[in-house]
Amino acid sequence: MSLQSGCRARGETGQLPMKTLIVSMIIFAAYTGLSADNFRDDPAKYWNAKELVAPPKYKPAGFSDSESEGLEAIMFEGMPVNGVKMPVFAYIGYPEGEVPKGGFPAIVQVHGGGGTAYPKYVKLWNRHGYAVISLDWYNQRPTFKNTGSELKLTQVPLEGGKRQEHVPNVGNIVLAHSLLRSLPKVNPDKTGFIGISWGSIYGSMVTAVDDRFKFMLQVYCGGVNRTNSTFINGRFLHAAKSPLYWLSNTNDQNITPEALQAAFDEAPTFVNEAMVIRLPHAHIGYEFTASFRIADAVLKGTPPLPKLGRSTIKDSVISAELLEKGKGIKRCVLCYTLDFDVTPWHKRAWKSLPAEVNGNIVSAKLPDGVCQCFLSAYDEEDKWNSCCGSSNLQTFNKK
Repeated sequence: MSLQSGCRARGETGQLPMKTLIVSMIIFAAYTGLSADNFRDDPAKYWNAKELVAPPKYKPAGFSDSESEGLEAIMFEGMPVNGVKMPVFAYIGYPEGEVPKGGFPAIVQVHGGGGTAYPKYVKLWNRHGYAVISLDWYNQRPTFKNTGSELKLTQVPLEGGKRQEHVPNVGNIVLAHSLLRSLPKVNPDKTGFIGISWGSIYGSMVTAVDDRFKFMLQVYCGGVNRTNSTFINGRFLHAAKSPLYWLSNTNDQNITPEALQAAFDEAPTFVNEAMVIRLPHAHIGYEFTASFRIADAVLKGTPPLPKLGRSTIKDSVISAELLEKGKGIKRCVLCYTLDFDVTPWHKRAWKSLPAEVNGNIVSAKLPDGVCQCFLSAYDEEDKWNSCCGSSNLQTFNKK
């Protein structure tokens, strides 16, 4: 399987069935046409950015089994599919209390494979002080067997049936942002994006179309694979317009660390990455402490996560400059694997060792036999080990 053609997020109850994955891969294969020698593509061939900045028309969704207390369930007018503009289901939610001067900062939530617009994650970010719009890009809507029960959430296809068509999906995410910015309670100059798994793959395309986000957080995926000719191979990242952050996993079965590093190198608006050993892959990406830290730093002016510069290696010592200390560095680590030849890649055993800090330089002695490594600096401890900034991935030929 190619690095990204099988990328999907776990839903609330687990991974996508293999049958669904195979069908999705067949759909992906329809979007081909670039060779490794002609990798980069022009987003203007697929999306008219000037048209997408106009807020779409919307109305109450009108489905009693999709209502969630405290949220607006809506249908907005999406991009055409087969020449017909198709409605898109979304939730809109606001924090409680008085609207601040200028409006609430706001987030566009984009779910992963098998997912939907999750009321509980809209409400979670509402409680954290953000207005939120969360859309279902599968042409479905979430339903509840018992109104408001998150444990019994299912999805029902809208007219035309469940689908996954990348050009309309990306356009609809931009339209959702345009709608969010137009709402009276929202500060249009303080908006961000968080995409989970498939949502981060779409983020790597949205950023080439929409320059209005103050940050875009790519959780798990959104990498580059120049040997893959599918539409989702990162071909648009060269045209990125919004500041990009990644929160990623060394052992993600959906994408290799190499594909992620290629994305960091490709995107001109790359800001920071947090690479975490065995970070769990699920829609809990909305819950990671680091996700809130990144949003708060950009939209509320709180301390950012630590940031490391590009690393160098000399005499078996890896070093990187500490560019940002965040809340104050608590620890630094060397993350490494000896298992580059182990397949599949997510079975590689990643380990960590303490790294030293001398002034603004973080460094560590490399163990014998290292195949891949990077440094990370932490300023806060959380249960996901997510609050760090990481240096670039170094990959070695063992032979």
